[in-house]
Amino acid sequence: MPADPTSRPPRVAGTGAALLTGALVLLSAPVASAQQRDSIPRDRGQRTTTLDSLAAQLARTDSALALLRQQVATESVTAVRMRSRIQLDLSARLVLNSSLTTGAVSAAELPIFAAPSRANANTLAMAPSVFGISMRQALLGGSVSMDSVAGATLLADFELDFFARALEAAPPLFPEPRLRTARVFLLWPRTEVMFGMETPLISDLNPISTAGVAIPVFAGAGNLWNWLPQLRLTQTLATRGQWSAAVQGAVISPNASERAVSATPATDIGQASARPAVESRLRLRHGVALDDQPAQGVLTSGFEVGIGTHRGWLRPSRDGLLTSWALTADMRASLGHGVEIRGEAYRGSLLRGLGGGGIGQNFGTLGLAPTDVGAPLTDVAGWLQVNAQWHPMLSHGVGCGTARVVGNRADRRRNTVCTGHATWRPAVPLFVSLEYRGLRTRYSDGPWSARHWNLAIGIDL
Repeated sequence: MPADPTSRPPRVAGTGAALLTGALVLLSAPVASAQQRDSIPRDRGQRTTTLDSLAAQLARTDSALALLRQQVATESVTAVRMRSRIQLDLSARLVLNSSLTTGAVSAAELPIFAAPSRANANTLAMAPSVFGISMRQALLGGSVSMDSVAGATLLADFELDFFARALEAAPPLFPEPRLRTARVFLLWPRTEVMFGMETPLISDLNPISTAGVAIPVFAGAGNLWNWLPQLRLTQTLATRGQWSAAVQGAVISPNASERAVSATPATDIGQASARPAVESRLRLRHGVALDDQPAQGVLTSGFEVGIGTHRGWLRPSRDGLLTSWALTADMRASLGHGVEIRGEAYRGSLLRGLGGGGIGQNFGTLGLAPTDVGAPLTDVAGWLQVNAQWHPMLSHGVGCGTARVVGNRADRRRNTVCTGHATWRPAVPLFVSLEYRGLRTRYSDGPWSARHWNLAIGIDL
């Protein structure tokens, strides 16, 4: 959830203190001159010099007060407020990503799996190497907070990137905005309600990366990441010291990322089931609430573990209704000394709609006619990343993810992705990040490999 804005003191208060100090200096000047009157030499030249010095001090004080008044006025004018008079805090990341990909991949800008050259040796995606520069992964966000809303604290935030239609065969030259997340939280002492667009409840964690922002790292290799509309409830069951246990539930928009071949017009087979997906999760925490910690920062203390379930329904044909399911586990923990570990694992079936489940496959269709639905695929997958920050200016980490699909009808049988990243922050808000990604995907006729390097230069505002 968004961090509590009350933890950041407003700059107006600091400016007001400075203004008060300047006023006190101004008022004390005549008193000081009166106290020094008897000590002023009777020589007219020395007296004139002292009076000129006092006049200069008064002029400097007047200038300082005028500058402080201008700063206060600017602060009150530039504060962004909603129509309801609630202050809106804006954030942004402007980042330029340059990448070099060697070997055939699913998409050169953000590869998910290696592609076989046999697919189409003449296409650009199958070129020996591809270089590109992009600002599609720039971010824009905002957040608000209010107290005493139905007896709860209300927090809301949203985040946009510019990755709309970027995975199409001919993406637009000028990046188009895309809504990633939009969340509203109502927080009571032991109960939390969230509605909006967010990652699946059972897979609410992503690796640290500046190269995999529009599509998180390890998608198709253990990371279920898709942002989906949902209603979520969290109830704290017990607390003891820094320990807490909670149960969570969510009702999620059905999504399979697949359309029925015979339907006119084509409809997502998850929505065609005419029922929502449901998820549950049991959470155990120690230490600070991880919701208040930066998701893309190294955790300095505490840990959280969870186990979850997913159940959804798909209707690939008029007469058939299939069940999508998953059992999951997740963990994020500080190991001390500026080191953290995070990861997720799952086993499930028909999970493409949650973001890359089954290595982007719901059904095994090898050897079948194009109109056949195919056999539902089950996959076992997970990812793990270790990150460290031993200096405020430098952070780095390594990780791997893998997914294995069960079923002889599947074309992609196994996908393994390993990454390494290092980020240097020479001065706020500037950062420079270098990231490497190695991909190895096993198909029905053998393995294929690819490599991806990404250099990101940007600022966080």
